Amino acid sequence: MWGPPVRAIWPQLGLTLLLLLVRLSSSKMVMDKASCHEVEEEECGLCHTVYMEECSMREVEEMRPTKKRMCRPRQECKMEMVVEEVEESRPVCRVKAMDSQHKPCRMSDENNINGCRRMVDCKIKKKMMKKPKEKKVCVKGKGEQCFNVVKLEKQMQEKKSCSFHPKTVCHPSRMKECRRVKKKMCNYLDSNRL
Repeated sequence: MWGPPVRAIWPQLGLTLLLLLVRLSSSKMVMDKASCHEVEEEECGLCHTVYMEECSMREVEEMRPTKKRMCRPRQECKMEMVVEEVEESRPVCRVKAMDSQHKPCRMSDENNINGCRRMVDCKIKKKMMKKPKEKKVCVKGKGEQCFNVVKLEKQMQEKKSCSFHPKTVCHPSRMKECRRVKKKMCNYLDSNRL
């Protein structure tokens, strides 16, 4: 059934397919939809599509951590007692004499017919108060204080970009004749290198 040319190509094709399968198992191939296009080809014999890898180097912008040395003037700090004015809300109360109808009266009334009693009347009032407080006070010292910081910076890096381009490979066969075939061909990108 198979002619001599097919037998000669088959081991080579098998090795190519094996390498492609090993490559595909370690990474995921992503279809590049922008590269898809319709083609009409003449296929003679037993045909299939193989994907040929093409790689190129391109510049890409990446955020990379870089170590930077930062310096600032040295400061000498100490805790000091300072007096601060703070607004406080406090109840201010006074004693009132009121009768059972909540009207002011005098306790000195001898008869005390209306039941005059002492009551405490309170209102919340705001008042400015002086309070001592410990505060950190810093003054400029001699020299500089330096330290290392890690910052993300944009850098241009050269990166390998690979894609797999479709190619139709045909093997002569007595059973199959030539025919025109329309098909959609798309490139595939290696997700590990995206």
